[in-house]
Amino acid sequence: MLPLKMNRMKRIRIVIVEDHEMVREGLKALINQWSDMEIIGEYNSGIEWLEDLHRISFDVVLIDINLPLVDGLTAIKQAITHIPKLKSIVLTMHNDTNYFREAFVNGACGFILKNQSAQDLEQGIRDVYLGHTFFSDEFLKSVAISIKEEQEKTCEHKDSSIALSDQELELLTNICKGYTNRQLAESMFLSVKSIESHKTKLMRKTNAQNNASLIVWAIKNHVVNI
Repeated sequence: MLPLKMNRMKRIRIVIVEDHEMVREGLKALINQWSDMEIIGEYNSGIEWLEDLHRISFDVVLIDINLPLVDGLTAIKQAITHIPKLKSIVLTMHNDTNYFREAFVNGACGFILKNQSAQDLEQGIRDVYLGHTFFSDEFLKSVAISIKEEQEKTCEHKDSSIALSDQELELLTNICKGYTNRQLAESMFLSVKSIESHKTKLMRKTNAQNNASLIVWAIKNHVVNI
């Protein structure tokens, strides 16, 4: 007799790295509502998670910035040496642009404030799982306000050696909003292939390697109004 094939739905396997039990329990309660996701591990510290990397197989990690001994951003940076395509979402109470920049420089794929909605968390996990970056409109508005305050307090100037066309500015703005290539194509009335070509040229122009470094460049040089 041939064995029966089980038609099991592919689930997004999630790890939580958070030292506050109440926050972990809250995250678990939310994630358990979504039938295509499952939590396969939870850790109190970045060190515990790093030590367990070779024993677990997961799709997305949710990790707090403020962890004991090894902070979340350092843990992500170290984990990437073992898992180059690590899909990580930073959890934090801080909307400071320095955290934002450092998170993406260290390789984070998403940035979620702990007071954001369950819908943002769900969308963030799905987007990062699919290989995209994620940060909500609410968070981007907070970042934009913070950038404006920085501009008023400092004498920093954007890199005047790089001039962007109107189309490049529109593309960069939408990338900063977290648009996928398909969403970029729809919003700019171009084909996905054209978007990929324009994005490649923009990365070359700004010396960026991916969406995250494009976003960091845009914020650092005060190029985009979000």
